[in-house]
Amino acid sequence: MNTFEAKAVEHFQAILRKKTVSNSDDPVYKKEFKAFLPLLKKLYPAVFSAVECQLINEFGILIHWKGKDSSLNPVVLMAHHDVVSDEGQQWLHPAFDAEIHDGYIWARGSVDNKEIFTAILEAMELLIKDGFVPSRDVYFASSNCEEVAGDTMKHIVKWFRQNNITPEFVLDEGGAIMLDLPLGIKTPCAMIGVSEKGWGTFTLTATGKSGHYARISNKDNATVKIAKAVEKISKNPMPAVLNSAVEGMLENLAPFVEGPVGAALKNVKLLKPAVKKVMESIPDTAAMISSKFTVTEIKAESEKPGTVPATATATLKMRVAPHDNINNITEHINKTVGDLATVTVENFVAAPAISSHKTDSFAYIEKTIKKVFPDVGVAPFILDAMTDSRDFAPICKEVYRFGAFRINNEQFDSVHNANERMEINVFLKSIEFYKEFILGI
Repeated sequence: MNTFEAKAVEHFQAILRKKTVSNSDDPVYKKEFKAFLPLLKKLYPAVFSAVECQLINEFGILIHWKGKDSSLNPVVLMAHHDVVSDEGQQWLHPAFDAEIHDGYIWARGSVDNKEIFTAILEAMELLIKDGFVPSRDVYFASSNCEEVAGDTMKHIVKWFRQNNITPEFVLDEGGAIMLDLPLGIKTPCAMIGVSEKGWGTFTLTATGKSGHYARISNKDNATVKIAKAVEKISKNPMPAVLNSAVEGMLENLAPFVEGPVGAALKNVKLLKPAVKKVMESIPDTAAMISSKFTVTEIKAESEKPGTVPATATATLKMRVAPHDNINNITEHINKTVGDLATVTVENFVAAPAISSHKTDSFAYIEKTIKKVFPDVGVAPFILDAMTDSRDFAPICKEVYRFGAFRINNEQFDSVHNANERMEINVFLKSIEFYKEFILGI
């Protein structure tokens, strides 16, 4: 490891040791957020001598690096520097000590999302020290409350609107170079999110007769009704759709899938029904093509022991696919449960529009990936999660989600859980990606 790499690792550790946990009510965490920007200025003196930086919504960070041609639309790089708590988790190594073991940095935020945050700043520091000026303006926007679906990025987007700035394209977290993929794919593939799931919460309410259990029939029993309603929901999923992003993903992944499935994927437009049936049969791929319900809570409480409650409820959480909306989802639930229960929409956030994977911007991201990671495939996909990038969708048609690091399922499962960790060599390679990315925009 050379001097630059060693320093970069030290910087990453320092950033990880800041307990920037998304909890604005806790004075301990608030103190950590207050100290965060001063730490960055100390670690990256070249960056902060060359850019304009402002705090938005108290602790959100917006950096503006002016380019040579102000007439060109800028590019926006995104991250978030808040993390979730480690409370109640059993770690092999302390969550905020950023210790190195077996070539990995073990720390909360090492994957989600301080790896990207740090790699971008490291790349900027290198380039600025070399006297480089980008061809167009570059903005780096980072939220302090992404993990709690806060509104910092909304404030940042509002600032863009007020200043009449339209990004050429946006690159946020979301996808990565996945090492464990379905369909028997052995080749690592860089998955670039072109949209993401929305979310919603629905309450099912069943009513019946109240009284002693011996006198209440099943057809008048609210608890029986809610159980039947939940069973119907589980057996009647939302319809699956192979949209343009899914088709693009399958076509790009087809060369890495062997046998008849691979042959089918190469002709996905002609064999849609068969391909959809295969994807629906695999949990990992089924989630890519449909909105999914999860029952998170069932309640029924009687007034006295031995009596049947008059009301029972079930809470449905769901991830909303881009092709669905509140109207067709509510209609589907109502049709499915019939007169067993009534449906109430508690909250709903639609999925953002799908960004095309056939743009110059997507091609540039792909080209940079291939240059830095020549051994990987590249494909668009729909992220089965939510990011701050959705806030840019109203002012930018080209919003993409990709983090330049390799990750396996075990590491992915550690996000928000115990033993989150990032391989040092993977982190250093990320810096190379963001350096190349900025050089060419």
